[in-house]
Amino acid sequence: MPSQTEKTLRNKSEQIGILCVIVAGCLWGLGGIVGQYALQYKHIQVEWMIVIRMGLPGILLLLFSYQRYGYEIFTPFQNKLEAFRLIVLAIAGMWISQLTFYLAIQYSNAATATILQYLYPAIIAIFLTIQLKKLPSLAMIVAIILSIIGAFLLVTNGHFDEIVLPINALLFGLASAITSAIYTLYSVPLLLKHNTIIIAGWSMFIGAIIANFFHPFWRITNNLDIEAWLAILFVIFIGGMVGFVLFLVGIKRIGGAKGSVLSTIEPLATVIFSVLILKINFTISDWIGAACIIMMILLLSIKKSS
Repeated sequence: MPSQTEKTLRNKSEQIGILCVIVAGCLWGLGGIVGQYALQYKHIQVEWMIVIRMGLPGILLLLFSYQRYGYEIFTPFQNKLEAFRLIVLAIAGMWISQLTFYLAIQYSNAATATILQYLYPAIIAIFLTIQLKKLPSLAMIVAIILSIIGAFLLVTNGHFDEIVLPINALLFGLASAITSAIYTLYSVPLLLKHNTIIIAGWSMFIGAIIANFFHPFWRITNNLDIEAWLAILFVIFIGGMVGFVLFLVGIKRIGGAKGSVLSTIEPLATVIFSVLILKINFTISDWIGAACIIMMILLLSIKKSS
């Protein structure tokens, strides 16, 4: 039977874990806001930013993994099927997911892009229901209905006869949701056999190499001032790597189930930061739509936890 001291330490560890996951979600939300600032106010090209956004963290994660695990970082390439899966993951799951997400931000705003991307749990639920050939649970049906209502309100602002969201933003937002679902599902076999940081590092690095063929990182079309560079560094390190590390630290202390529930703070944080920092005008329909999608995420996360 654990002593009072052990219980206190366990509770403290869990509190730290909860704080880490919440801060990670807020940093990811801020990363989207700063990304919008870089794209819309500093006119940084999306394709170039994506190469840097994946390349630098990918290299740093692989260097960290090599220092800690040595040649174990190359084990995913010892099996041809796993190597192929990792390359597909890097292209479809990492590169295209990042590209479509930031293009959605460019054509709309960080809040809308993040909310649309977070439709991916509903996409996964529908896919697994079809694949497993079983009737969806009541919770899943409610979650899917919430996601449809939420997306409809965001896209139409509650008007049945028009789409108020730019069509490019809608298409890229939905594409980012689909590719995020692909990344989540396709990464499972690799994550069951290999370290999370190693897989994340390789998928970012390989994705950056592929993206570099389309827009080399040395080809900067705009003259970037200090504010633009600070925004890029924030997106890469604070909104990217620091958030990722804090999330891993958090789920190590509280478990993946609780972590997935708490990480739903990201879309909420993005909406709040968008309104407070960028003065984005969110209508009542937008707020209701965002609330529906956040409830959908929570519902599916809690269902997964149980």
